[in-house]
Amino acid sequence: MPIQTSELRFYKSTTVSDTTSNGGRISASEIADGVKNNVWPDVPQGERLAGSTKYRKVFFKVANDADIKLIDPRIYVETATPGDDRILIFPGTQTDTQGALTGSERLYGSGRLDASTSIGVTSIDVNTESATDAIFQNGDLIRISDQDHVDDVSGNVEFIRLASSGGVTWNGDKATLTFEAGQSLQSAYASSNTRVASVIEPEDIEATWGSWTGSTVAGTYDGSGPTIAPTNIIPILDSIGSIEQTWTLTFSDANSFSCVGDMLGSVGSGSLSGGDFAPNNPDFSRPYFTLPVAGWGGAWSSGETITFKTHPAAVPIWWKRIVPAGANSLSADKVVVAITGESA
Repeated sequence: MPIQTSELRFYKSTTVSDTTSNGGRISASEIADGVKNNVWPDVPQGERLAGSTKYRKVFFKVANDADIKLIDPRIYVETATPGDDRILIFPGTQTDTQGALTGSERLYGSGRLDASTSIGVTSIDVNTESATDAIFQNGDLIRISDQDHVDDVSGNVEFIRLASSGGVTWNGDKATLTFEAGQSLQSAYASSNTRVASVIEPEDIEATWGSWTGSTVAGTYDGSGPTIAPTNIIPILDSIGSIEQTWTLTFSDANSFSCVGDMLGSVGSGSLSGGDFAPNNPDFSRPYFTLPVAGWGGAWSSGETITFKTHPAAVPIWWKRIVPAGANSLSADKVVVAITGESA
């Protein structure tokens, strides 16, 4: 069963503000698609006059009930804002905040085709909002589309790779994009309605675990001590319930253990004879993870531990909004940021 469009969802970070603490881990607050102010607040007159730069961190989550991963994901600004402001995106980490940003991050965005093109051309000119953003760079994957909107079944769309050397040259705010050797446009495009975007290419999106460690004299999991990560009987992760967290299981006796998360605190207790350990994520009524009881072995003692990390089926993307000084007001201002990918 493939991943459905409804299973690709957007979530806010744990802190949403205009301070350096903005960002952090994924929250349970879903962002409603196509709703006014779902990511950005309105820009008041004083801010338009003075200009501003603000950031928001958005997580693209694969909320698939069958835990299917999104293969070869691609994230891009499908349609730039019609207003004087501009929205740019760049990759984040699962935990970073605005205070960790340096201002030198590689930015991705969208421009407009400068002149109509025909099938078979090997370079195009694209008008951008500002060359200083450097939204196109050598070796980029770019997306070219004349569709009316991202879900349109008509029109043309294609992805193409830029040359790794000499792929981008600038003349003012206009970028000349030269394709990788052997690549050319498969369709003709009119300048009046064609957008060209640089594409973020994250790794496949799925819930994962790692950093398995611990301390014991004679206890085992999957046949080995906790300094060796299991390979056969492993933690089972849920695409909907799993989060970014470091989990520590601490034994209180030879059979029983408690579990705490580095940010959540206690999430319950389990035992070697009590079945699979699957602490519940109350935000989604799904387990944070499942640790199969079949993995336990050896002799565990009070105070001994296992620690491991889980990572959600989500990719963090920073959005940067630049409002130039003296920007005009526009009530219908919006941006479209999209994700595509494949599934098994």
